Amino acid sequence: MATPPHEAFTWHRLPPFFQDADAESIRSKRRYFGQLRLNLVILFLAAAVGVVTLRTHDDGLDWAGFAAALAFVSSILLRLYIVEQRDERRWYECRAAAESCKTLAWRYAVCGDPFPESMPADEARRLFIARLREISLGLDIVDVSAGLDINEAMERCRAGSLSERIATYRDNRLAEQVDWYARMAKLRDRQSRIWRRLALLGEMIGIVAGVLKAYNVLAIDLLGVVSAGVAGITAWAQSQRLETEASAYSLTAREIRHIYSLTDDGADPEGWAGFVDQAEAAISREHTMWASGRTGKVGSVD
Repeated sequence: MATPPHEAFTWHRLPPFFQDADAESIRSKRRYFGQLRLNLVILFLAAAVGVVTLRTHDDGLDWAGFAAALAFVSSILLRLYIVEQRDERRWYECRAAAESCKTLAWRYAVCGDPFPESMPADEARRLFIARLREISLGLDIVDVSAGLDINEAMERCRAGSLSERIATYRDNRLAEQVDWYARMAKLRDRQSRIWRRLALLGEMIGIVAGVLKAYNVLAIDLLGVVSAGVAGITAWAQSQRLETEASAYSLTAREIRHIYSLTDDGADPEGWAGFVDQAEAAISREHTMWASGRTGKVGSVD
């Protein structure tokens, strides 16, 4: 009989190490992009105040120029702070560690390679902990949650029948991943189109500003402000890598769907262990491509 849904192993029941690495990755990513967004806003403000003149006396200090200079100094200090904080690097490393822990836990829970059903329980546990220790070396994670690295949900799934493990893996791993990657591909594509349209709108405003300047309609030169705005929008969109992620997520969703379609309910334990190994390698491939060229030391588990 199949495992009841409330007892089935899902990503919500992954080891505490995954929860810690995942949470740290999310925090680091938010801090990094928050700092980057603030830096772009400061540069835009520097360009905006640079187009006006603000003096208390005819021959006095131009406070607008002083404000622009102060904005550039703030931008430099913020860049130095971003480098010092290393949030981008921590984001990459913790994301890679979380994904590696996830694939390792699924391999263990459903008796996939390198934890086949034939492996003695104690040996499987020792191998899992050894692999997890390798992943965690050198990571900068503040939170350390309570709980066991090999929890009850993982052990219960591993102790179930082969048919139960196949059903759990097919529904709670493969189907869930197809849905997640498909949704994220649509989201990234929609976000990419929105930012492209904003950049196009900025360029059209730039055309209008240029014409107004040519005919001396406006005393204020808006070209620099518009150019800074368009450059900021472009830089922000490129930092998100939306188009690249949309394509990669779409490809991964299709690959996992193909694997999902090949799930064999009648597989023997040895064949099943090999199938899980191939499936997890395909799932990890997208993250390996995402992390290629990054500074993180931890890669996805093969």
